[in-house]
Amino acid sequence: MKAAVILLAALVAFPAAAPAQSDTKTPPRPSTPSTSPPSATPMPRTHIAGEVVIGERAPDFELDASNGKPLKLSTLRGDWVLLAFGPRKEDVAALSPLVKECREMGVQVVGVCDEKAYFLEAFHKKEKLPMLLLADPTKEVSAMYGLYDAERYTTGRGFVILDRQGVVRTALLGQSLPPQETLNMVRFTVQGR
Repeated sequence: MKAAVILLAALVAFPAAAPAQSDTKTPPRPSTPSTSPPSATPMPRTHIAGEVVIGERAPDFELDASNGKPLKLSTLRGDWVLLAFGPRKEDVAALSPLVKECREMGVQVVGVCDEKAYFLEAFHKKEKLPMLLLADPTKEVSAMYGLYDAERYTTGRGFVILDRQGVVRTALLGQSLPPQETLNMVRFTVQGR
C-alpha cells in the first residue's frame, strides 16, 4: 500500500514537472550589422552622459593642455570662453585664424579633442598654434558636455560659449561651422550683434 501511494504521488508529480522542462526555444535575436571592423583589443567605454544647459554653470574639468600643463576650466573665469569640441586636433585647430579677433572681444578659444596630450604638444609646437588644445582621450569631458558618440566611440563636433562667470550662454552641439560663421556666433553671443 505504501509503495502504491509513493508510485501514485510520483506519477502525479512527474507529469506536472514535465512542462517545466519543456523544450521551448526562443528565436535567436537578429544580429545588427557593424559598420566598423572588429577591434583586436577591447576599448574602454565611458559611462558618463551629460548635457549643458544654457543659463547654468558649465561642468568644470581639468585636462592636459598642448602647452604641457594641466588646465582647469574654472581658471579661465573672468574671460569669455569658446570651447570647440572635435574628434581630431586638426578639427579644433582650424579655429586658429579666429583667435586674434576673439581675444579682442575678451574670448579665450580652447579646443577639446580625443587625442593624447603628447600628440597635442608636438602639434602645438609644430603649427605654432595661438590657442590651447586639451586632451580628452577618455572622452569623459566630451560626454559631460553631451558630445560623446558612443556608437562611433568618438567626440562629436560642437561649440559651447561661456560667459565671464563660467555660465553657458550658447551651445551648438553635434554641428561644425566654418570659421567665419563661428566668429559670427561668438560676436553675437558676446556683443549681441
